[in-house]
Amino acid sequence: MIDSPVDVNHSAFKGQKVKFKSFHNAERKPGSANHGTAMAAMLVGKPAKEGFGGILPEATLFAANMFEINDRGKTIGNAMGLLKSLDWLATKKTHAINLSVAGNNNKIIQMAFKKASEYKLIMIAAAGNWGVEKPAYPAAFKDVIAITAVADKMKIYRKANRGDYIDFAAPGVRLWTAVPGGGKYQTGTSFASPYIAALAGLAIANGIKSDPGSLRSVFKKNVVDLGAPGKDKTFGYGYVHLNQKCGG
Repeated sequence: MIDSPVDVNHSAFKGQKVKFKSFHNAERKPGSANHGTAMAAMLVGKPAKEGFGGILPEATLFAANMFEINDRGKTIGNAMGLLKSLDWLATKKTHAINLSVAGNNNKIIQMAFKKASEYKLIMIAAAGNWGVEKPAYPAAFKDVIAITAVADKMKIYRKANRGDYIDFAAPGVRLWTAVPGGGKYQTGTSFASPYIAALAGLAIANGIKSDPGSLRSVFKKNVVDLGAPGKDKTFGYGYVHLNQKCGG
């Protein structure tokens, strides 16, 4: 995954296989570990009574940080850090990459994801929480699978972005997540993306061809169609319901 830092000392990761590396500007402090810790625990957290169990607790997670604190004390994404993160993950032969980040497009972002496509990396990204019909990146790139969030009774998260780029939906409203020092409920398309990233990783590990088109084809055949019939700007193809074997 590419996100913010991960609190690797959190109880959710005790005995788990988490490899963390930061690519922030060395002259600045890294961003908060709140978001990255939540994403990492959703993916590979240790099953425990605190409720921090991840979707794939037996998996190895390579977690890269691209966020830092600027001179005005604001947390920002480092575009070069994103590029370096993708380079690092490409060397790890990851099955899938979760990107619970969303922003505007620019030339460096375009270059990074053009390179990622050349590496044949499988990327799953959050659709964005701006509450408008507007593309968010990297989710809107054609080689990235874009995930929106739904709440109880399959209702769309009210702040989720809409658009032709939306591919699939997954749970993302009021989820119990790990954060440094404990846990809290959180909401957003960020929290929906790990579900599909995990499914994508399992599908590839189980023999599905490692390319976005093949994954979309598999997922499309295993959805609960929500909203307008077929693909739409709110739910994409729908809520993915795919059973996969989890290897040890």
